[in-house]
Amino acid sequence: MSTKLPVNISTEENTTASPYPIQILREDPWHDFTKHNGYIPLAKRLMLKVISDIDECEDVWNDISPNRKLFDLWEIRKSFFESYKSDPYFLTIFEQKGLKENLLGVLPLWVDDDDYKGQYAWYGGYWPEENNFFVRDLEVIPLLLMAAPSPLCLQCIDPIPDYDFLESLHGFSFEKDKKYFMNLSKYHTVNEYLTSLKKKKRYNIKRDRKIILANHPNVILNNFSHLERLFELNIARFRGKYVDTPSEYSIFEDIRQKNLFRKFIANSHVAEPRMISTVINGNVEAVEMGFIFNRTYYALSSGANIMKYSGLGVYSNLLVIEDALKNGCEKIDFFEGDYNWKDSWNLDTFFHYKFVK
Repeated sequence: MSTKLPVNISTEENTTASPYPIQILREDPWHDFTKHNGYIPLAKRLMLKVISDIDECEDVWNDISPNRKLFDLWEIRKSFFESYKSDPYFLTIFEQKGLKENLLGVLPLWVDDDDYKGQYAWYGGYWPEENNFFVRDLEVIPLLLMAAPSPLCLQCIDPIPDYDFLESLHGFSFEKDKKYFMNLSKYHTVNEYLTSLKKKKRYNIKRDRKIILANHPNVILNNFSHLERLFELNIARFRGKYVDTPSEYSIFEDIRQKNLFRKFIANSHVAEPRMISTVINGNVEAVEMGFIFNRTYYALSSGANIMKYSGLGVYSNLLVIEDALKNGCEKIDFFEGDYNWKDSWNLDTFFHYKFVK
């Protein structure tokens, strides 16, 4: 995959460092942000280097990643490389101390020719959420962003208070779509959660669960061979819903997405993969896939034969909540976007930051 370079950054064997391009800090649209806060003296001490060798990227990532959330883990990001074969573009910033490079931060990017139409994006594209800036000093974040290549679209930035100072940086703003999660500290059981819902919604969910239970479902945990069935169910559901709109079809129409989920499971050593399968009359009719990491349950994707079993998607979702509670999780991450169901489930929400240039 081809890459464009920011000002004054060399890629000779991906090892040549260059002084920080001070001139960009004096130009629009950055000058208003940098003229009064000491960024120019700071930048004069710093160097930039682009890393594209995947093994060196791994070393840098593991050196600086906080490893607090699922997408902080190299085993997850490596899965994107192995599935998409997209060259990494890791922009590093550091101080030169004699022969030693004191790494201060890294902006892990790739060029996304699919969802971002040739723009630079987080390494992994649109999937990773609650992205953190991997820095040892918060003050280098705007320096990385200002020196980064363009066009650039960094979505789903974790809206932690440490990043609030970036709101005055040109191109930095809140996203429009909500991020959804369930705070499990409020509930001990699924039924406790159901009591938090509006009466009509609670009735509908209990009705759907009763309908599925009448079919005597068998719930199977962590049979990862059922991942292929998840693909089938997900593809069939979206084709049935959007018959004449291929652009709305399942992500698993793309073989790279299938490989990505296979790699997620194969590469998992720190995060715990979870799979919940619902078997009715001997057939796997619903599959949920997620991960547990740092007491958070990440509900990644699912498939359900709702054409045959009305209410099966609701029943399967309740199994995720039950599994998260049984495993002592503090929250369930249901990711960004409502998809015509999340708002009605009384979930907690917030808005990610984004940066565009």
